[in-house]
Amino acid sequence: MKEEFTVTFWGVRGSYPVPGKNTLHYGGSTTCIDVTIGKVTIIIDAGTGIINLGNTLAANYFKEGSKEALNLTVLFTHLHHDHTQGLPFFTPLYLGQSKLYFFGPLEFGEELRTVLERSMTPPNFPVDLQSASSIKRFETIGENHLILYQLPDPKPNLINKFHDTYKITDSTVVVKVMKDFSHPANGVFVYRVEYGGKAIVFATDVEGYLFGNFKVISFAENADLLIHDAQYTREQYTALPTPRQGFGHSIPDMAIEVAKKAGVKTLVMTHHDPAATDTQLKRNQTKYKRRFSNLFFAREGLSFHIS
Repeated sequence: MKEEFTVTFWGVRGSYPVPGKNTLHYGGSTTCIDVTIGKVTIIIDAGTGIINLGNTLAANYFKEGSKEALNLTVLFTHLHHDHTQGLPFFTPLYLGQSKLYFFGPLEFGEELRTVLERSMTPPNFPVDLQSASSIKRFETIGENHLILYQLPDPKPNLINKFHDTYKITDSTVVVKVMKDFSHPANGVFVYRVEYGGKAIVFATDVEGYLFGNFKVISFAENADLLIHDAQYTREQYTALPTPRQGFGHSIPDMAIEVAKKAGVKTLVMTHHDPAATDTQLKRNQTKYKRRFSNLFFAREGLSFHIS
């Protein structure tokens, strides 16, 4: 039996959270989505959106009265503050019933665990990461890796695709990793999640190139859902004396070029500029739908069923 494949947005902003009356529709939390396939829960990035997600996961776990562990995977695209700042307030981190599997990049020669521990070391935070009651596993990964789940088992298996023996079946969830170098100063991971012949791609904090970012285009080929950075407007990107070109973020035109050349079915713009109001984002969504009809601007609570 094929499991339901869903994607939900919990944080859609870049840079820093922006609560307030001008962000009520799209939301003001920083980047976080969750991908759910059967009992597998894959969280991508731990911006402040992970706080509400964690509260929801914990509440549902206790409501169901499960005897099994709460198994969760957290993938990091990179370790800039707006993609990690919600982790200290992630409720499952403090639950003894949780088993958390963290995957992410090597940052300037430092392992994933080291970077995350530093963010919660006093005086930055009163509770250090290791003291949190959950069971935690940390893996620094690269493009040579796959993360596999054999449903219904929610536990991930890290595979070196060039050296390890593995088998992909109809009940396998596959996470692929791509390194993009357009985001300063150490690049960013783009993730592709595949199951049952369907695929979603998460490409935040990437910037376009002349004729398109062909590495992302190739990685996103024929995806059912492409979630792509579009932080800046064209005016912001080119404005003098402080153009945003080279900041490692895209404009909608770049995301649409990737989506069209990759042949994706649905495009979602994300990592909204913190200065962008609901009114501006709604206006831009209407504008760019004329160029790619199945297009959305991400908002907190937005879900897609991949079928």
